Amino acid sequence: MRVPVRVVGAAALVLAFASPAEAMEWRLGVAYASGVQDVADLYQDNLRLDGRDANVDLKLPLGIAASFLYDWTTEWRTDVGVGPVFAIGGDVKHFEVPLSVTMGYQFLPYSQYSPYVRAGGIYHFAQGDQYDSSTPGLFAAVGVDFTHFTLEVATDQSKVTFDRLRCPAGGSCTLGTEDLNTYDVLVSFYWRFRLNK
Repeated sequence: MRVPVRVVGAAALVLAFASPAEAMEWRLGVAYASGVQDVADLYQDNLRLDGRDANVDLKLPLGIAASFLYDWTTEWRTDVGVGPVFAIGGDVKHFEVPLSVTMGYQFLPYSQYSPYVRAGGIYHFAQGDQYDSSTPGLFAAVGVDFTHFTLEVATDQSKVTFDRLRCPAGGSCTLGTEDLNTYDVLVSFYWRFRLNK
């Protein structure tokens, strides 16, 4: 629990001691995560190996995401993000929401479209039937800010550890663990709510 407290504390300090900014912005959107299906597959495999029917409900690997952006200068910015949030239901329960803090650079801040890059840390808060622990990792993204929306592609290198049932041929099953990169590649669409000075 010490790592999440440090991430949240760092984000609070950044915003509390910030000098006057060019602008602040809230974002709300949806994101596709490529690794979420791996979580559903792990739960399904564990149920089948345990001799139970496997009903794992993941309709679409889409989740809701939100972020707050603070412009330090016209080019440099800090982003604090929550999500995308995912839930898996059916015969199992799993809920996962990441918190990220990044620094970024905007290449054309006064244009109708402004490409940017950002990088920082991310940690996944998760709970579920077979969840074990989370490990923070690198978060890096490239995107384009348009007048009212943003498109972004990112990579999330954090890990989430799950219980994994292993049943070798001719042997008895044993319970171990497996690390999954549950989000891996993210493709996001955000609506922008800009708060100018």
